[in-house]
Amino acid sequence: MADTKKAPASRPSFFNPKSTATRLLTGLCNLIIVNLLFLITCIPVFTIGASLTALYRITIAILAGDNPAIFKDYFRAFRDNFLKATGLELLYAALSAFFILEIVLCNTMLPPDTARWVQYFPYFFLFVILANTLYSFPLLAWFEESFIQILKNSLLLSITNIPVTIMYIVITAGLAYALWQLPSLTMSLLIFMGISIIAAFYSLFLKRIFEKLGAEISFIEKEGDGRRD
Repeated sequence: MADTKKAPASRPSFFNPKSTATRLLTGLCNLIIVNLLFLITCIPVFTIGASLTALYRITIAILAGDNPAIFKDYFRAFRDNFLKATGLELLYAALSAFFILEIVLCNTMLPPDTARWVQYFPYFFLFVILANTLYSFPLLAWFEESFIQILKNSLLLSITNIPVTIMYIVITAGLAYALWQLPSLTMSLLIFMGISIIAAFYSLFLKRIFEKLGAEISFIEKEGDGRRD
């Protein structure tokens, strides 16, 4: 008698954990979660640097096809890099405040024609500071470097990757303009998942740059050493 038992139907490819759709949905969910974690950990303000470091640690790993434990790995990166990240944040904030004050003083104390030319210098240094922030916190997330090395290498990377640096400055300026013109809409998008999406977009380029520098973009435990990268 022939066996009439039917073989179990295979799962639709959409629900396959290795399918493109499933990985995309998982990635989007992870970006929403890490966006929320970033906003929460930024509340004290002085923790923004550590939050940026942890954010880039996760977004670059996601783009590398890794599967980080979002909560565990985010807070681990936040904790491990807190002191250096806070130092970078305070340094950049102090320098930015100084050059912004210079611009204000130029506009209030100098004749218009003179002030216009003198302002070029503080604006230039503000652009340098902004460019450095693109590389400093991601470098801290993926490389074991001293505070001085991070400053030097972020400056070097900002110069040797001019197209990426310019793109970063333009997008950041556009975001600031959007916040000024449409604050409610822009803030709503950023709170939902906008910050992590922007970080993920930057991470597309940062991942390639870091891999050229020899970074191993992975949280996977190495066999035999019992630790995570």
